[in-house]
Amino acid sequence: MKLQHLAIVFVLIILPISIIMSAYISNQIDAIELQTAYDKNLISATYDAVLAFQINTTNNKYSSISDSKIRDIEAAVNTFYNSLSLSMREYAQTAEDLEAFTPAILFTLYDGYYIYTSYDNVYSTIGEGEEKKVSINIDGNNYQSGLKPYIYYSAKYRLRNGNIIVINYTLDNEITVYGDFGGNEGYVTKSGYLINPDLVTNIDTDAKTLTYDGVEIEPEILYEHLITIENQNTGTTKADDYIYIFYQNEKIYQDHDDNGNLLYYDEEGNVTTDRARTGIPVIFWYDNYIKTYVNDAAIRNYARDCNMRSTSAYDYYYEAREFSLWVRDNLGNLEQSDTIRTEDGTTPIGNDQDYLSENTGTEKIFYTDKNNDPMLSGSAFNSHRLAVIRKSIETTLNTVISNFRSVTLYDYAMPVMSESDWYRILNNVSMVTFMQGMSIGYRDYNNYAIITNNINKEVVTAANIYIVAKEQGTNNREYHQPGCKELLEGISSGRLSIVGAYPTASFQRQTVRINEDNELHFYFQACRGDTLTGCYNCIVNATGDYATDDIIAGDALIDFTNRVENGGDGTVSFSTGNSAYRAIRKSFLTALARERYDLYKSNFDLSDLG
Repeated sequence: MKLQHLAIVFVLIILPISIIMSAYISNQIDAIELQTAYDKNLISATYDAVLAFQINTTNNKYSSISDSKIRDIEAAVNTFYNSLSLSMREYAQTAEDLEAFTPAILFTLYDGYYIYTSYDNVYSTIGEGEEKKVSINIDGNNYQSGLKPYIYYSAKYRLRNGNIIVINYTLDNEITVYGDFGGNEGYVTKSGYLINPDLVTNIDTDAKTLTYDGVEIEPEILYEHLITIENQNTGTTKADDYIYIFYQNEKIYQDHDDNGNLLYYDEEGNVTTDRARTGIPVIFWYDNYIKTYVNDAAIRNYARDCNMRSTSAYDYYYEAREFSLWVRDNLGNLEQSDTIRTEDGTTPIGNDQDYLSENTGTEKIFYTDKNNDPMLSGSAFNSHRLAVIRKSIETTLNTVISNFRSVTLYDYAMPVMSESDWYRILNNVSMVTFMQGMSIGYRDYNNYAIITNNINKEVVTAANIYIVAKEQGTNNREYHQPGCKELLEGISSGRLSIVGAYPTASFQRQTVRINEDNELHFYFQACRGDTLTGCYNCIVNATGDYATDDIIAGDALIDFTNRVENGGDGTVSFSTGNSAYRAIRKSFLTALARERYDLYKSNFDLSDLG
């Protein structure tokens, strides 16, 4: 073949292929760059929304009330779309346009979840004036975006007598049981925390003390550092430490004079430092950085009767024991197979081991004992609880996303989510946003973003409790995770001493705005003039420390590198009899119980335990 012929072949065949391949590769690169940009924008907008929700709820005294919470969530949705539209402005997308590409926004809360999506608003009004009336239009053309009704984490179970009952779950070990049990029980509605009741001993109802798994639980004195606005006209402020307790899930503080002497009311209602007169403390709410003094006699008497000592940890274990014994007696024989299918609401799943994501087999889910301790993450109860929550969310999201109505012709479907992502969703208050259908060249964009909210008033997990320790001879305080090696070693050597244990929200910087040009900052746990910082080892650097489950269970602590599964010889670092370990465990178990008990519970009522 002549050289000219080869040149013609190259021009006619090879060159077009090269051009096509070059264009294809260029489109691939553009698509990847565009997808990366969309991923970044979606994550950033979701983070902004969670931050807005976090700020609104942590600074709102009524954030646990349903209507207030809905407003906070709707504000978070608005923040999400505003942030997303700003970051994607170069792609000519307005906030309204972006709703067509977000089939669902999931908000997981303590005992259920909201989904923001499109829905058919079948209610409208027709007529004018006195002729105006409600019309129901079911033609399927009235779609608009908004929050769907709240969905509880719940499952139905068939009892041995054939009756069906419902159990609502939460992000911790609290459940609500309701339904007709038949017999002497009849229709029941009960709420409470599940624990191993056998671990609660030595109960003294007068002193409000008991022993939980070898740990003495007793009344405790709680302190917080506050900055209060003393005079709004002049902007005068005062920084001081105050004793506090919870009353109906809200903190009340006891006031004192300039010398630190606690203040009380005498018989005539005058303020005195003589507690012996009436014992009624001068107490206040900390509302918008102002002391709002409490005049309610019932609250004052409650503060007097408990002597401003928190008994919440005692109440948690005592009431949880009573509730767990009732559950053991009435639900102790329920297994996974007794769970009712959500598809028809009447048929148990039986031997279908693939229906739920976790298979607990024939284990008794609600018979709590040393082999099934709901305080431990690996218990049969917790495995089943997480599987039920996941099933509910998966089923609802599948339906919502598949039925999503939009101006686009995209075939919306719920994406496959990784196990690690499900772990984040099932163990935290979180926000999950889904974006689908936007063109990124030769294909459509389909992804989701998950941001968890660990600073909230919704839930207190074991990972949300930090131990405060003070360095001897200094004004330095550090907060640690309970399994921190430096904390254990510091207490063992005498360099550190435990001050207390509190939830993560207690370690966030607080801001008092006096005016536009003057802001003051403080930390609740920076008491007695001490500075407060997070431990570099476990908070900042987040290195592997001893497992929280081991601390709850009271097992010997083994260093990560010494664990048998990691090739070590199982050498114990801290035994159960170690004084530092015991001090940390007491502080941690007390704080975990106290903070869970003091959370707002809209459906929590133990009055019918009898």
